[in-house]
Amino acid sequence: MKKIFILLSAIVIAFVANLNLAVAQNVEMIPTVAVNGSSIIRVVPDEIYLSITLDESDTKGRVAIDEQRRKMFSALKKAGVDSEKQLFVQDMSSSYFRRSRSLAATQYELKLGSADAVRKVFEALDEAGITNVNVTRTSHSNLDGLRSEARQKAMKDAQQRARELAEAVGQSIGACYEISDYTTSVQPVYRKNMLMTTARSMDAAVAEAEPDVQFEQIEISYTLSAKFYLNTK
Repeated sequence: MKKIFILLSAIVIAFVANLNLAVAQNVEMIPTVAVNGSSIIRVVPDEIYLSITLDESDTKGRVAIDEQRRKMFSALKKAGVDSEKQLFVQDMSSSYFRRSRSLAATQYELKLGSADAVRKVFEALDEAGITNVNVTRTSHSNLDGLRSEARQKAMKDAQQRARELAEAVGQSIGACYEISDYTTSVQPVYRKNMLMTTARSMDAAVAEAEPDVQFEQIEISYTLSAKFYLNTK
C-alpha cells in the first residue's frame, strides 16, 4: 500500500511539472524596454551668504569690538543692506591676550541677492577697515521648484530615449510600468577668487576687464530609470 502511495505521488508530481512547463511555453512574452533618463538645470544663484568676522585680536586690542561693529553697520547701510533682515549673528566668543585682557570676537552671516550686492559690500567693508569677509555658500530661493523641474525633464528624457530605441527596430513604446527614482544633486559653485580681493588691493586692469563678473550657475542634476512596454504591431 505504501509503495502504491509513493508511486501515485510521483505520478502527480510529474503531471504537475509537465503542466507548468506547458503553461509556461504557451505564455506570450511581453516585450519591454528599460532606459535611463537624466537632466541638468543651471541657474544664477540669488542667495549668496557671506561670513563677516569682527575680532579685537586682529588689531591687538586697539579697536574695540563695539567700534568695529559700529563701522560694520555703517558700511552695510552705505552698501544698501537692511541689517535687521539680512544680517545674523553666528557666534560670539572671547579670548585672553596679554595679562588676562579679554578680547572679544563676533561672527556674522550676511545674506545677499546678487554678485553686484556682494561687490558693494566688500568695497564698503574694506573702506571701513573690515577685511575678514568670505563668501561661504550660494543657493537659490526656488530650489525645490527647480528640483521638481529637473525630475520631470529627466522622465521626459527617458521617454524620448525609449521611443528612439523602439523606432530603431520598427516598434513603438506603450505605457510606462516602472520608474526608479535615483538621485538628485545640487552643486552651488562659485569662483573662489571672485570678489575675495577687496577694492583697495584689486588690480585696476583686472577690474576693468571683468566689470560684470557673476557667480557661476548652480547646477541641479537628476537621474532616474524607467521601463516601457513595446508595441510590436
